[in-house]
Amino acid sequence: MDRKKEIIEKALTHFLKNGSKIITMDDIANEFRLSKKTLYCLFENKEALITEAIDLLWQNFLEEVAVIKSKEENPLLKIIAIYKVGIENISNINPVFLFSLKKYHPDAMDVYKHYKVFMYENVVRPLLEEAKTKQLIRKDVDVELFHNINFEDIDEKLWKYKVFESYSIPQAIEYFIILKLKGILTKENFDLF
Repeated sequence: MDRKKEIIEKALTHFLKNGSKIITMDDIANEFRLSKKTLYCLFENKEALITEAIDLLWQNFLEEVAVIKSKEENPLLKIIAIYKVGIENISNINPVFLFSLKKYHPDAMDVYKHYKVFMYENVVRPLLEEAKTKQLIRKDVDVELFHNINFEDIDEKLWKYKVFESYSIPQAIEYFIILKLKGILTKENFDLF
């Protein structure tokens, strides 16, 4: 593994645990026993490092998504499995991370939002459309509206309502994903999951 990627991975771990504001470039340079000059040769500024860390976070998740999509046949079970991984990942992130991105790092937040849109357009929507084609969900379901109301901001809702303080991950998956999908199933498929 090259040095730059190693720094990005370690920085990502710190950002997810502590948020992005509290971690300084000095902290990162000290941890890797680098001069600040060397660190700034690799990353123009802290925003650039955070942006690359966000990119790595999503790339890792998309690799897991690809594995799920290749193993599972049923599009709705794929969605459940994908969101299960997502919720598990979110449960390990300090909520201050996303809030600090919004407040202090707009470019990095734009990258985060880009990946959320990418997930909908390239993963979730096609799977919901496939489920509709296979008559697993009702044909009158507006996929975009369903997604926007139910799945768009799961990460923020999980933190806002402090779900992980009172409920298990399986309960979060049940209430945030499964019950919502059950609401759009065709009668014939109601016992699908």
